[in-house]
Amino acid sequence: MQLHQRSLWSSFLIFILCWLVLTCGQPALAANSDDLIFVPRQAQSVLKLNQRPSSDPLRFLWERFWTSQLAHWGWSWSEVSTWMGEGVTVAQFPCPEACPSPRQLWILPLKRPAAATTFLETYWQGHPFEAQVYQNITLQVGKDLVTARLGDRLLLASDVETMTASLGSAATADGNLAGLTFYQAARPQLEAQPTALYYANLQFLSSQERELTPTYDRLLLAVKAQNNELHLETLLHRTSDPTLATDPLDFEFLRFQDAMPALVVAGSHLSEGYSQLSEALADYRFGKTPQGKDIASQLLRDLTADLAVDLTTQIFPLAGDDFCFALWHAADDQWQWKWQTRHTPETSTLLLQLDDLARANGYEVNRLVLNKEPVTAWVKLILEPQTSEGLVSDVAAAYKQQGDRLILASSLSVLSPSQNKKVSWLAESLLHQRQGIYGLIYAHWPQLFAPLSQRWPLLQYLNGISAGWLERLQSITLVNYGVRDRLQHLDLVLSSKKD
Repeated sequence: MQLHQRSLWSSFLIFILCWLVLTCGQPALAANSDDLIFVPRQAQSVLKLNQRPSSDPLRFLWERFWTSQLAHWGWSWSEVSTWMGEGVTVAQFPCPEACPSPRQLWILPLKRPAAATTFLETYWQGHPFEAQVYQNITLQVGKDLVTARLGDRLLLASDVETMTASLGSAATADGNLAGLTFYQAARPQLEAQPTALYYANLQFLSSQERELTPTYDRLLLAVKAQNNELHLETLLHRTSDPTLATDPLDFEFLRFQDAMPALVVAGSHLSEGYSQLSEALADYRFGKTPQGKDIASQLLRDLTADLAVDLTTQIFPLAGDDFCFALWHAADDQWQWKWQTRHTPETSTLLLQLDDLARANGYEVNRLVLNKEPVTAWVKLILEPQTSEGLVSDVAAAYKQQGDRLILASSLSVLSPSQNKKVSWLAESLLHQRQGIYGLIYAHWPQLFAPLSQRWPLLQYLNGISAGWLERLQSITLVNYGVRDRLQHLDLVLSSKKD
């Protein structure tokens, strides 16, 4: 039981950390080609907010981020709110040489252009600057700020080179992000009117030590905040075609004759998929610890150091085809789990190895019949004087074959439940997608937050800086819609408790 629970929690933590890297480091954005024509293609990242967010955690992050940036310029929100329109775009660029922070470009929409011009004239009267002209556009060049007004847009840059590159990119589609092939292919597949949109050139995050091309080189993330849901759609551009051919998941495979689970992870080719995930994370700097160790493999080793089993060779190959892992929170703070997968030619050999492993740890391998079906259980008798019999049975796990499926569970009751009604925990919106689902993670968060935060204090810290938003989450659903034309489509839905 601990084996499956810990391995899945490690994968779940990696997923949470990756999401926070994308969403909590910066506020979120919505793309508008009129703005992206001013963003040169060498941008590391671009973030555009369509409107000021009204829901947590975006509102909390935006207020902290925006107030800090205005203070850096010597401005305040009360001053700019009178002439600034809805939304803002910020782009970051690499430095030609080492620099303390990336170069930045800001694009502000103007609802009162004349008032904005008056504000800038007053501001520059109190700060030293040099007036320059580029392509018939007047620039105000200060020490750490360059400004230029183009119609109903105000451009602000950290240096004059960034400003002139921005103005130059608007003159040619080959030089700006609006004309980028990836953006033109990916943008129509995402939410038409998102609250925010985020673009990242992942090549800048790739490891300097690897000479091979990273697995993904571009990312586009659309964010929709509505009521108590935060919806994130992601498209990643693969640098090569996927090597594994898979079919969409069968929804019947994702229904159980049990109560709603606390955690569900489903997909296919687990062993190969985990290997590819580890390799992909190793391509990027955020996939390594400060000491240079790969996060995925190191975390898995740390969590399973006290288990006499090798997940990658003895457990993961049992999911050579479709698999579905479900975790339930039972009484007395105990956890129950079930793993369904298809039989493969290697299954019988792997099960015999697990039987031998159970015997080596003091368990008897019992073959029995349960509900007219043959079942194998790993059982150990333990002395317990407080019981009338003086003995209790410890069932480490049990498994059975049901048609072409292999089902493993933490107990006989979970393996063969008595209920006849199948419970679907999937949202109805997922059942009506135009394309199939190739993998997913679902978490009923209230049952998981307390044990996870005790194991990883980082979650408590993240909950604090997000004003308690993590603790108010109700559910997390991550869906993988597969790869088409080298575009990996992922969908993340975060549902919080209603106030």
